[in-house]
Amino acid sequence: MSIILKFVSLRSPTDIVDPLALAARSDFQQKLEEAVAQPDPSSNLVAIAKSLVGEGHFVESAEELRGGAELLSLLKRLSESPTHVIAEIEPLVRAAVGDAVPPGDVTRSKDSVLAAYLLEPDGPDSSTAVKLVRAYHIAELVLAGNASAAQIDALLRAPLVLPDYLLMPRRLASKSNVNESGSEEQKQSADQAVDALLKEFSAAQKHYDVVENALAEIASHDEDELVLSELGLRQPLAELYLTRPADVAGGDIHPVATPSRRKSPFTGTISPTSPLRRAAARSNVFLSESAIRLLSEPVAGVLRKLGLPPATTSIRDLQNKLTIDYELSGQKLSDLSVELGTLQTVAKAKGAAVSAAIGKWKVEPVDDISEQEPVASAPPSAFTTIKPLGYAELCVVRSHLVRYERAEVASLESVMAGERLTHTLHRLVESEVADTTESERASVASLAQNVAEQGGGKTTAQAVGAGRGPLTSDGPEWFSKSVTDSVSSTLSERNLSASVSRQLRRTEDDTEHLLDNTAGATADFAVYQSLDRVYQAAVFSYGTRLLYDLIVPEPAALFREALSRGRGQDRLPPKPARFNLRADQLTAKNWSYYAAGHRASGVEPPPAAQITVTENFAGKAADPFSGELNSNTLEFAESRISRVPKGFKAISYRLIAMASGWTAYVLRITIGAKQIIVDSDWSGTVFSGTLDGETESLPVALIADGNGTQASISTLAVAVEILCEPTADAVAAWRTKTHGQILAGNQQRFAEYEEQIATRDATARLRLQSLDAVRQRNIVRDELKRTILAVLTNQNFGTFNAMRIDSLGFPYPDAAATVALSAYIRFFEQAVEWEHIEYAFLPYFWGSRASWVSKLLGAEPDTQFAAFLASGAARVVIPIRRNYETAFERFLNTGKTPDTTELLDVGGRFWASIVTQLREQDSGDDSETVVGTPWEYRIASDLVRARRDDKLPKWTLTNGNWVEAPDANS
Repeated sequence: MSIILKFVSLRSPTDIVDPLALAARSDFQQKLEEAVAQPDPSSNLVAIAKSLVGEGHFVESAEELRGGAELLSLLKRLSESPTHVIAEIEPLVRAAVGDAVPPGDVTRSKDSVLAAYLLEPDGPDSSTAVKLVRAYHIAELVLAGNASAAQIDALLRAPLVLPDYLLMPRRLASKSNVNESGSEEQKQSADQAVDALLKEFSAAQKHYDVVENALAEIASHDEDELVLSELGLRQPLAELYLTRPADVAGGDIHPVATPSRRKSPFTGTISPTSPLRRAAARSNVFLSESAIRLLSEPVAGVLRKLGLPPATTSIRDLQNKLTIDYELSGQKLSDLSVELGTLQTVAKAKGAAVSAAIGKWKVEPVDDISEQEPVASAPPSAFTTIKPLGYAELCVVRSHLVRYERAEVASLESVMAGERLTHTLHRLVESEVADTTESERASVASLAQNVAEQGGGKTTAQAVGAGRGPLTSDGPEWFSKSVTDSVSSTLSERNLSASVSRQLRRTEDDTEHLLDNTAGATADFAVYQSLDRVYQAAVFSYGTRLLYDLIVPEPAALFREALSRGRGQDRLPPKPARFNLRADQLTAKNWSYYAAGHRASGVEPPPAAQITVTENFAGKAADPFSGELNSNTLEFAESRISRVPKGFKAISYRLIAMASGWTAYVLRITIGAKQIIVDSDWSGTVFSGTLDGETESLPVALIADGNGTQASISTLAVAVEILCEPTADAVAAWRTKTHGQILAGNQQRFAEYEEQIATRDATARLRLQSLDAVRQRNIVRDELKRTILAVLTNQNFGTFNAMRIDSLGFPYPDAAATVALSAYIRFFEQAVEWEHIEYAFLPYFWGSRASWVSKLLGAEPDTQFAAFLASGAARVVIPIRRNYETAFERFLNTGKTPDTTELLDVGGRFWASIVTQLREQDSGDDSETVVGTPWEYRIASDLVRARRDDKLPKWTLTNGNWVEAPDANS
């Protein structure tokens, strides 16, 4: 017999059994429900279950409960008897428990079942408690007076259902995303990631502001709040300075130093010493006690955090280290703003908060955000858990040809007495071949599969491929007969139409019938009848299995990603984002980010924030050591044109003059439109002031003169610094040029990306064409299996690595890792009958929008493999191997799997022979049983048989069947 149909039969609606709830009002279950809401619920539940067993409340034997032994005896009798007589059952129930079932004993039985479940596999045997739960429910039904044989039968096979609160530990465990190997797989949603970054950004912004305030506060202290400290001596810095106004109207006012002095070897006068110079650089200057007390608490806190005690750290060190931290803090804010800007498009609900927080630090992403789709943190509507679809059995329909039977009249030939008739039938070869080919190519098996999938009535899933076939809730026998009836009708109609066409058409092939009745006295007839093939079919069952129904997202996602990569290559670079920034939005803080992100070449940095132009003057008297006024006094005057670099303007100046000589002298300096006039003791003092923004050039002049009566300057050196800033036009020109270079780099990125996409697609097409049918089926099977396991176990196999690399670079297995993973792998390979999974691929729009276009434009010729590649999700029904049902349900509720010892217990409930597994992979299951009785169905054929007589056939209805009367000599 050949297999014409495979399908899975769920129990029909009349066989649906209401489950027996294990929930009860008891102190034990109240503690369990409270433990679920506490931290580490799994450990708490196990402890409570152990407490129940340890206190002696666990039901170990039926004799512990009232009527327990009698009820178990009755339960055994009911299980073995095919019929149930209520009148015989009721006296037995009353003899066991009286007029009412003891509620305390029922509750204790249910508590015992739950305790054993929570303590698996090391817990006590709960088989007696399970039977008692079922027996007490039957007793309650009988004592209520409305029991029926069907209801009792339903209770005998009703499943026991856990309380809802025991599903919570599994849900809580899935939220933590911690797998059995202890590695954390927690993935934050986009909103959570934004919240975390906003918190970090706020802290960084606060630190940045405090450092900025610290620099401002330290710079705000004048000499009266500073201390000069050298060689263990401390004195107020103000004692080193005296201040008086300039004596020349219109000139800048500068402090005139009166430092500690040393005597000149020539005149006995005193000149400035080096501590004052170091004070000017703030290398030996510290904050006074009053200045330290004036520091705000945030500033004092940041100094402590940076390890800068203000009492012992010089002003120069404070400013230098704070400036470095200030720059680093700004860079951190820039980096965080990039991350926040990337997530802002994804977490749209946080957009306003992100924009408000980023402020001036905001930058646009350089990669296309639409390419980085978020992972859904919750389904669009209601949340659901994976629950059993129900029990079902694998069925196959086998059929065999048993006989041929005569059917309708195919043709009728007649000739009158004394006539000789030659009848020629002409057939068109092309028409005949077309009709015949259509009927012959439609095999019974393929047509039956199509009929079952498309018109199965109450079919709940249409599976395609090497699975169990359609899933139907109708009875197996009724479903099989309806399919074969439909196949018979379809094929019969096709063949009948072919026979009619043969009678009406003239063909090139001549079939000649010679009817010779020249010697006959009466007319003669010849009757031809079509023949039907009669098949006998039967349903065979391979046993029941527990089924789970789940949806898995995009099963072909990894395979499609693999197609997009060359061998040994990484994934495609991210799609570039459009560079939409205006030129005036480029700044010194963000230009490098955009230039590097869009790989722009030839980009120059912005104009320096400040540059310095220097002018130096120096002179010496003819004979400084002479006693003659004309020889030992320097008369100096010089004027220059100082060039300001292109694109810059002069904003301020600094100068310092060093001189030696005698006592009375005057120094006049002109810088641009500014005039500095100083006299007396100015050597070593730094002078500064503002300029008027001169561009291109400005004059610089120096006059050193005495009073004409006394010796004055003998040697002089003056250093002038002109500080320049970029002009607005120069900054605008840099922005325009840089904007164009970044835009060109962005366009080049798009061109390269499109080229890589085209190369990837061409490579993917070649690889798909090279896959044979067997390889395609294996890919579908393996990818579905991996995706199903990823959904069931809530992990991505990121920790399933048991290989190490030795010193020469060769991989070798790690024994400890292999042992740690083996039980987990073995359980899922054995618990699910992967060779019998059913699946249906769902449309592309249930998947990531980024792949919609490529899925729509796919051109895979194999329809089944094309459905796999273009699927947005898949509905999968997985069968659980016998004896693994409890362990699998326990995994779904607690996340725990059996250990290796249990799985390798030869003959135990989890034992799976390797021979059995090999047979199942080859579809060699021979443990079949017949369901119902065989039946027959007819299919029209192209065969024609001539009757032995000249009578037309007649049919009569006999016992519900139309039976043809036999012809003579048949």
